[in-house]
Amino acid sequence: MSPLTHFLAGWALAEVGAVTPRERFWITMASVAPDLDGLGIVIDLANDWTGRPASEWFATQHHWLFHGLFGAAVIVALARLCRVTRTAALFWVFASFHLHLLCDLVGSRGPIAWHLWPIDYLGPFSHSASFFWKHQWPLNGWQNMAFSIALIAFALVRAVQKGRSPVMLVNARWDGQVVDALRRRWSALRNP
Repeated sequence: MSPLTHFLAGWALAEVGAVTPRERFWITMASVAPDLDGLGIVIDLANDWTGRPASEWFATQHHWLFHGLFGAAVIVALARLCRVTRTAALFWVFASFHLHLLCDLVGSRGPIAWHLWPIDYLGPFSHSASFFWKHQWPLNGWQNMAFSIALIAFALVRAVQKGRSPVMLVNARWDGQVVDALRRRWSALRNP
């Protein structure tokens, strides 16, 4: 699934499990963190653009280095080091990371039907616990788009109801402005 969809799915979990802004941040970021192993694409593109020999970092490392138990343990440990102390919040960080894996298992197929993305749960140490689903949705399939739209709607409704949006992870003042604008718009729609 797209990074935006992973982000919004993590935000939805954070809305359920977080008590503090710090917890909300780490629960949300855990849902995006597995894709850190996809940053090899930057090296691949740089090599292409500069005429250096081609590299295959993205093709060989994405879904291998950080899409498993090792990545989950690293993110939970980082959250703990950054003063996420409640056991329940650390559980939600762990769950959010695994939500990313589930979403990838269900909806990350390439454009060709056999281009499936496996999850190597014990990577980068072993391929012995490799999972894939032969009915994976295409990355640009209607199912992923519908899921993304539902998550956007959830974030908008929660912003109006609870007075916070995913923007709070970037800047609290901007978040207040977004929430105020959404509430004004919501009020105008409810009371024409």
